[in-house]
Amino acid sequence: MEEDMASLNRRSPWSNRFMGLEWLEGYGLFLPAALFLLVFTLWPAFQAILLSFQSEDPFGRGRFWVGLDNFTELAHDPRFWTSVWLTFKFAIVVALLEVALGLLGAVLLQYPVPGIGLFRTIFFMTTAVSTAVAAVAWGWFLHPVGGLLNRLIEGLGLPPQGWLTTPEWALYSVAAATAWQAIGFSTILLTAGLQDIPQELYEAARIDGASSWVTFRHITLPLLSPVLFFVIVLALVRGFTAFGQIHLLTRGGPSEATTVWIYRVYLDAFFNLRFTYAAAEGALLFLILLMLTALQFYFLGRRVHYA
Repeated sequence: MEEDMASLNRRSPWSNRFMGLEWLEGYGLFLPAALFLLVFTLWPAFQAILLSFQSEDPFGRGRFWVGLDNFTELAHDPRFWTSVWLTFKFAIVVALLEVALGLLGAVLLQYPVPGIGLFRTIFFMTTAVSTAVAAVAWGWFLHPVGGLLNRLIEGLGLPPQGWLTTPEWALYSVAAATAWQAIGFSTILLTAGLQDIPQELYEAARIDGASSWVTFRHITLPLLSPVLFFVIVLALVRGFTAFGQIHLLTRGGPSEATTVWIYRVYLDAFFNLRFTYAAAEGALLFLILLMLTALQFYFLGRRVHYA
């Protein structure tokens, strides 16, 4: 230790200046990203939260401070609470489908069968598909007249369904389309997590005579829990913030059956022209997402096993 300190003390002024330049270089590389985050994310978010405590003059003569009046009106708005209920239902369906199918795909893609590379590519292709293209494809697939799904159902002797045109099916159909687009990303993450599990554990379990289910339950799931927890958090956030699929497939219909929370914000802001009221809805959605994420970290994070 004394020799190290002595060598540091013997450093020339030029080396100290070089270290100072490295320090400045690091901040120089960090500064553009920080400015981009500040200007395009943090500052608009702050302005939206500030806007939620104001009211706009209907004649466009400016805004004035109203405190919690917008939030009080939200608390007594039945249409808003209907959107909240639809959002929770929508997010849960999206998360269940995305996590379950992503986990199933990751497990199946671990088997060394011929052509497994092709199947991995097919699974991962959903990640590269844009929301607009996916919505168009799902619109054709679920079309009430001539859609592929209804033709398959009719081939089984069952009556066709209005997957996107009836309130009973519309929310679940859009949730399936939303989850499908993210299955590839979840599969990528879970596949990476599975590949990090030591194979010696599976070999020891086979020697002990453990069944496939016992191995999956007591080895795979505990060691995969960090990645699985991350995927669950992302899936729920994606379910709460899905907008493009709803806008392109149903536009909140039929009969507001798919008017979830974030789409209610869009309608109140750009159709009802109640910008401050929509800002209050958005601020409340942000707060709920923070609380849900914190609860997930508290309850689910305690069950995560880090190797």
